[in-house]
Amino acid sequence: MIKKERKVSDFITKLEALIRRMPEMEPGRDRAVSELNKRRAGYLGEQKLDYYLSFLDEKECCIYHCLRLSNGSQFFQIDTLLLTKSFAMILEVKNWNGTIIFEPEFHQVIRIHNDKEEAFHDPISQAEHQSRQLKKWLAANGFPDIPIEFAVIISSHSTIIKSPSKQTSKKVMHAHRLLSNLNSIKKYNSIKRLNEKQIKKISHTLLKKHVEHEIDVMKYLKINPDTLLTGVHCPKCGSLPMIYHWGQWRCPVCKTTSDTAHHQAVVDYFYLIKPSITNAEFRRFTHLASVFSASRLLGQMNLQQGGEKKNRYYIKP
Repeated sequence: MIKKERKVSDFITKLEALIRRMPEMEPGRDRAVSELNKRRAGYLGEQKLDYYLSFLDEKECCIYHCLRLSNGSQFFQIDTLLLTKSFAMILEVKNWNGTIIFEPEFHQVIRIHNDKEEAFHDPISQAEHQSRQLKKWLAANGFPDIPIEFAVIISSHSTIIKSPSKQTSKKVMHAHRLLSNLNSIKKYNSIKRLNEKQIKKISHTLLKKHVEHEIDVMKYLKINPDTLLTGVHCPKCGSLPMIYHWGQWRCPVCKTTSDTAHHQAVVDYFYLIKPSITNAEFRRFTHLASVFSASRLLGQMNLQQGGEKKNRYYIKP
C-alpha cells in the first residue's frame, strides 16, 4: 500500500517558474535549464520504478516515496522505502543512460554517454549510509530493530552496467529485477519482527516526521532577482505582459482574454521572490496600476491574509 505518494518536487516547479521568467540571453538561464533537465530525468526514473512496485502485495508492503527525515542536526533522504513486517528496504533510483562502471575501490561511478565520460558519487555507499541513518532513526523513535536492506535501481533497461566486483550485482540492478530480488530477500528474512500495530505506528511517525526540503532556487543558482521578467503571461501563447483592461487580462499578441491569468504570476512570485506579497508588490510584478483592482484580484484568490489595511499581505498556501 502506498503510504506516501510520489510527487513532482517543489524545486522542479520553482525551476520551471524561473526559466519562464528569465530572459533568453541571461547567463544563468543555461544553468537553470540544465538543472531542470537533470531533476526531471531523476523524477522520470523514479516513475519508471512505480510500474514494478505496483505488483507488490498491498497487504504485505507499505511504500513511501521521497522521505526526508532528521537524525538530530542532519537530514537524510530516501527515494523509496519499502516496509514489511520482516524487513525494510531502501531503493536508491538512478536514471542513467549509456554505460556505467562501478569502481568499488574508489567508491565512484564512471558514466560513458555520447562519448562523454563523467564521474559520480557511488550510489551503493549512498544507499548504505541511508540504511544506517534509518536504523538510527528507528532506534531514536523507540521502534524495534529490523533488518534494513538496500538496492540501487537503474531505471533504464538499456543502460549497460559494468563492475570488476561480483558484489555489485547483488546491490545494483535494473528495475525489472527488483521483484525477483525482493523474493530472495524474503526467504532469508522470513521472521516477522513487527506486528500490525507497530507497522501503523512506524507509518504514522514516518509521515509526521517527514520534512520537505525547501530550496531557494535563486540562491542555489546565484540568480539576481532584478533580472527576472515581470508581468502576467498569456495562458495561450505565453506572451508577456498581458494588459489589464475593463476587468480582464488581454494579450496584445493573440488577443486572448482571461480573468485568472494573474494566478500564475502570483505563484511565480511566491516561488521565486518570497512567500508573501503585498498589494504594492503585486501591482509592480503584474504591471497593474489600480490599487482597488489589485485588492480585488488578490482577495478573489482565497489566500491567507496577515496585517491590517495598508499593512495587509497575502501568504503562499
